[in-house]
Amino acid sequence: MLTLLDYLVLASSFASIYITLVYFFIYFENKNKVHRYPRLPKKLPKVSIIVPAYNEEENLERCVNSLINLDYPKNLLEILIVNDGSTDNTPKIANRLARKYKIVRAFHKENGGKGSALNYGLKRAKGEIVVVMDADSYVEKDALKKTIGYFKDPKMGAVATAIKVANPSNTLQELQWYEYLFNIFYRKVQAFINGILVIPGPFSLYRKSALEEVGGFDENNLTEDFEITLKLRKFGYKIEASSVVSTYTEAPKSLIGLIRQRIRWYRGHIFNILKHKDVVFTTKHKDFSLFVEPANLAMVAISILIFFYSLYVFGFNLFKQIYSFFAARYIPIDISISKISEEIAISPLFIGLSSISLFFIYTFFFFLIYVGVKVSMETLKEKVKVTKDVILLGVVYSYILVITWIVSIIKEIKRERAKWYK
Repeated sequence: MLTLLDYLVLASSFASIYITLVYFFIYFENKNKVHRYPRLPKKLPKVSIIVPAYNEEENLERCVNSLINLDYPKNLLEILIVNDGSTDNTPKIANRLARKYKIVRAFHKENGGKGSALNYGLKRAKGEIVVVMDADSYVEKDALKKTIGYFKDPKMGAVATAIKVANPSNTLQELQWYEYLFNIFYRKVQAFINGILVIPGPFSLYRKSALEEVGGFDENNLTEDFEITLKLRKFGYKIEASSVVSTYTEAPKSLIGLIRQRIRWYRGHIFNILKHKDVVFTTKHKDFSLFVEPANLAMVAISILIFFYSLYVFGFNLFKQIYSFFAARYIPIDISISKISEEIAISPLFIGLSSISLFFIYTFFFFLIYVGVKVSMETLKEKVKVTKDVILLGVVYSYILVITWIVSIIKEIKRERAKWYK
């Protein structure tokens, strides 16, 4: 007889396979467009690049130099460094860069967070297009030439670039490197149905008038990039993603750093979908609200279910082994494994169904990651073997992220005070 857990695993399996197949079909229908980018408009717009910086003495100069080297008319480009109350040498470096380059302006304000720094820069930006650039990132020289063309559409509100991990130096960063490559593919596929979830921070482009219309960035938000994406969608703006413009960013080197970063991301996600539930839980925004975000939430729930199911089965098998070795010899009580099995309701039918289901889930999941990484690496023209890393990414790394989701949900339920981590 099927138990509630049987039904949950079956439903999760079908949902996972359905979601994965939908993304596959969207990709294969549009695969010839993945690496395309629009032509430049005849009249190039002025571009303002805002670089919020808090204690970025190690990264700021590299970041600004990559912006200076952009292949774009310098008379149509300005770089605004907004020092957000740094306590290191960031102000001195910002001032020196402003003296060195005519197109660089340095501003200094009291610490107020990234959203505050972005709004400060937005008020002083003179360009039609505003680019947000994290100070710990750098970009390829053709970045503007391959993205500005999207804004020929008057309803285009924002464009994301392909975020990649810069110079991974340990296994954890290498796994993030693969994850980021997959996310490039994932975001581009979402773009084909105007369903992009978030415009990430490093080198994200916005129409300035659109930012002003939606009220700028939320200054008290853990994930201001996700929040601004939802607001732009609410006001009817389109959101695009480029898979051919590479922006490189620093990734956490330690497990603690990664968990802190992801807790911020995940708590910000939960907070913002509740704050903007009129965008998420509606039929107005079509594929985004009817498929992309529900699928995202479903996959989180399914991942958590699989995690607890794995612990459940592992715990039972471990108990059975311990019982067989010790209890039968040293504990003089009349108890059998079959009775224990009945008590915790692990039926042979459940084991069979769940095993088949999990096989299909992981097969599709690994294949989706593999395709995503391969597609993204075509842009880099790199040839590497990804099989071992995909398995490690799909099993070990994914479980770390699932645990982080669980912690994030608990923290949100308890309404613990949130902290900002990179």
